[in-house]
Amino acid sequence: DRKIFNWRNISRLPHDEYGVYSIWSRSICIYIGQAKRQCVKDRLLQHYAGSHNSYLSLWINSSHVLWFSVEFLKNSAAIDAKERINIKNCAPLTNIRLVR
Repeated sequence: DRKIFNWRNISRLPHDEYGVYSIWSRSICIYIGQAKRQCVKDRLLQHYAGSHNSYLSLWINSSHVLWFSVEFLKNSAAIDAKERINIKNCAPLTNIRLVR
């Protein structure tokens, strides 16, 4: 279930859920990330306010309509595994960390 990447939709996420998230432009995966030390909501709000990834920031600040999706997971091993699988399968354009 994808939602438009904006403050209102992100702020509606639960504040106590962790997992893997992805950011999309149409059918192109832009970024995949994980939230296991802080909740998904806080992590996405950080990206929205100004990402540490300069390539992702360019997309967020562009005129492109972006979407996000979230998969909530309970344990950190599952979060790590799911992020690796999603990066391998989707080949996001702005992920800096390469998965071997």
